Amino acid sequence: MLATTLLLGCATPAWCQSDATAVAATADAQTAPEAAPQDEIVVTGSRLGGAALDQSSPIAVVSAREIALSGQVNVENILKDLPQLVPSITSASNNPGGGVATTDLRGLGASRTLVLVNGRRYVSYDSSQIVDLNTIPAGLIERVDIVTGGRSAIYGSDAIAGVVNFVMKKDFTGVQANANYRINEAGDGGTFNSNLLLGGNFADGRGNATLYFDYTKRDGILQGQRAYSRQALVDDGDGNLIAGGSGSIEGTRFAIGGVNRKFNADGSYSAYSAASDAYNYAPYNYLQVPQKRFLMSAQTHYEVSPALNVYAEGQLINNRVKNQLAPTPFTGSAALDVDSSFLSASSRALLTGLDTDGDGYVTSTIYRRLTEVGNRISSVDNTAYRAVLGANGDIGHGWAYDAYYSYARTRSDETQTGNVSRSRVLQALRTTYDSSGNLVCSDSSNGCVPLNIFGAGNISSAAAAFITIPVQNSSTITEQVASASISNKNLFDLGAGPVGIVFGTEYRKEYGVYSPDFSLSSGDVVGFNAGEGLSGGYDVKELYTEVAVPLLADKPLIHKLEINGAYRYSYYSTAAKSVNTYSAGAVWAPIADLSFRGQYARAVRAPTVANLYSGSAQDFPTATDPCTLAVAVTNANLRASCIATGVPAALLGTAYDGGSTQIQTVTGGNAALREETSDTYTAGIVLQPTFLRGFSFTADYYKIKIANYIASAGTANLIRACYGDATNGYTAYNASYCASLPRDANSYAITDAVNTLSNTGGVKTRGVDFEARYGLPLAFGAFGSSTSRLDFRFSGTRLIAFDYNPLAAIPDLTLNCAGKFGISCGNPYAKWRLSGRTTYATGPITVSVLYRHLSAVRDDDDTTTYTVERIKPYDYFDLTAAFDVKPGFTFSVGVNNMFNRKPPILGDNQEQANTYPSTYDPYGRAFFMSTSVKL
Repeated sequence: MLATTLLLGCATPAWCQSDATAVAATADAQTAPEAAPQDEIVVTGSRLGGAALDQSSPIAVVSAREIALSGQVNVENILKDLPQLVPSITSASNNPGGGVATTDLRGLGASRTLVLVNGRRYVSYDSSQIVDLNTIPAGLIERVDIVTGGRSAIYGSDAIAGVVNFVMKKDFTGVQANANYRINEAGDGGTFNSNLLLGGNFADGRGNATLYFDYTKRDGILQGQRAYSRQALVDDGDGNLIAGGSGSIEGTRFAIGGVNRKFNADGSYSAYSAASDAYNYAPYNYLQVPQKRFLMSAQTHYEVSPALNVYAEGQLINNRVKNQLAPTPFTGSAALDVDSSFLSASSRALLTGLDTDGDGYVTSTIYRRLTEVGNRISSVDNTAYRAVLGANGDIGHGWAYDAYYSYARTRSDETQTGNVSRSRVLQALRTTYDSSGNLVCSDSSNGCVPLNIFGAGNISSAAAAFITIPVQNSSTITEQVASASISNKNLFDLGAGPVGIVFGTEYRKEYGVYSPDFSLSSGDVVGFNAGEGLSGGYDVKELYTEVAVPLLADKPLIHKLEINGAYRYSYYSTAAKSVNTYSAGAVWAPIADLSFRGQYARAVRAPTVANLYSGSAQDFPTATDPCTLAVAVTNANLRASCIATGVPAALLGTAYDGGSTQIQTVTGGNAALREETSDTYTAGIVLQPTFLRGFSFTADYYKIKIANYIASAGTANLIRACYGDATNGYTAYNASYCASLPRDANSYAITDAVNTLSNTGGVKTRGVDFEARYGLPLAFGAFGSSTSRLDFRFSGTRLIAFDYNPLAAIPDLTLNCAGKFGISCGNPYAKWRLSGRTTYATGPITVSVLYRHLSAVRDDDDTTTYTVERIKPYDYFDLTAAFDVKPGFTFSVGVNNMFNRKPPILGDNQEQANTYPSTYDPYGRAFFMSTSVKL
């Protein structure tokens, strides 16, 4: 969502050690002379390179030291503290989730942030073509470059929000072993990581080879292990949070003619009350998804001659994760045997009276939580590998080349348990009596066993086994990239510095396959969302160029004036066809201490394999049927719309849908999708006063507009388009969208809402990013050192606007999400996101404090009053202490969320676990310790 010019690079070369053991500087480093300016780090915001603060667009650099001080094991937790990044899918994402971790610049979506490793595309986790951060070896990272703003002209598709480039260690020599363990104060969620790095030079230093092995094990945490999340909470409409849950209950809710009743354990029936009878699904869901990961990485390079340096790298990752949900909720129309021996006399009498055709069965919509089958568990075994082979070198007269081929493949195998077969449930419900008077299935095929859903706990183990179906799915995504470029960083000099230029070409091919179990693809599975298969791909051929031209230098009021530009032509095999992206920027420094910078960029995101070829799938998003609201009785417009779409007048304003806050929805891809386009403008200032060595300040204004936004409109927005809302008197914005909201013939609830992908809307966002940093040596110290060092860094962003229109055809649907959260905007878009770190080092000791701040946010729905309309500001503090026990041996301890801040607790306007667990820390105070040994 938000961006900042966050420069976490070190202020001195001695302090900015490359290996992850450099948590505390050595005594020699403490007495080093005053450092060179921090912008001497060369970053990858341009293929021509350059210093961070000399670029025309904001660039962040996160060093290995910052990573070590965080005490985090996974990359996701390292990045989520940075103000320009918004939490996306994390370890707290169980539903939705999938056991992956992604990164999201400015809140524009993970698919609009391009993730690179060593400047090259990495391995995706599925056909969405998004990188799972779990596959990146954290212990091998030299630094992370974060380039904000559209960068498609430089790096290609997906870089609408920017680029996150992980630069790995190279030329490592020796042996380094690291171990890290963290655990929550509650005694759960333990995470262990160990890694081993081996490296050495050969051929008299002309070559180097590095091997890296990494193992991580993370324990799961259930929502039932936290007081705030063990009960699903809802709003009662009077300003209170009350126990809520699902209308699919253990004893079976059944609806006939809009009247809801429930079965009791003895087979009798009684009235159903959503307030008291809803099923609490919360405690069975994961709050922290368990994980086991093994990762191996290797890289080597060998200089044959200055004109030929060959290099290779490869990764092999096996990542195993598990998601768990409460037992399957079965919902649907079923034929109930009016004379079943499972029923009490009163229930038989009721159903017999409703059997108007006398066939012995009554058709009813049933809502049954199949607890006898067990929890729904999805176990994913994800194996990915990637290989890169390339060559670069100097071909004379300042010209250099770089060419490589990469191949990446990920295969995911998923095993699901806890699913049931819809057809078998319906078969087992239709019963009769055999010649001996025993209740049996009317259709006895497949070993059918009668199903007693008439009361909690009544399903026999034999019947549970009959309706249960194990499911296995697999998916594969492959990516091939062939790239070649030539460059000259000293083409000629106009008197202000060398002109640089790059020419390149690239070919990329993406192909994905998703093969669901037949039962799942046919829609017979009830439990996890059903979905059809996927098979398809595309390729793209590209030409690009980039140029940087210093125009003037050392003139009155022009200490430096430089312009740059880039252009890329892409031809896609999909409907996108010919695509042009380009950028232009300038840096003007009137004096050495002060510079101004600005850039314009046109960027694109081509539709992914999943966007194009995904089959239909089920989803259950949070949404409210407006015809169940009291206003449906009193508002003439809404009343007319509800009746026109099939709701009986007598049921308006009642909970005929059982009080459900989720609506079954159908999603899917669209082969006709075109590319998204974005226009990004940035303008900033960089202050590096020569009279205050070690200090820098940056501030950048950004403005982004995305058109042809690829997304599904959202079930709640489809409902709003069809029925209107309080702001327009419930007048339909576009009645054609009502066709996307079919209703069940018996319960009249909205079922199978059609919410497939399209180039549906757009986003406009703007804000200001800033950072101040100061590092200074001190003439005193401790622990045997006569000097010490103090470093400050304060970064932040001010989000001015974030306007999202999910349906471009309906301008009134534009949502201003700046400072908002909720059903439409999702995770909080805080207007202020701040981060500050203070680090003091003396002798063998380093102590560091990290401060993070999220400003208050308000609910995004002005038409509904929730119990929690405002989430107050949140501040977090982390503390780390590192000790150089002896040369090559470092020991660190620390605490995250020092003051044990609990997450905000919400009702209907939350994501999962009664809160937003990827934004606000859901675990409480956590402790970590790590050791590192280098030989």
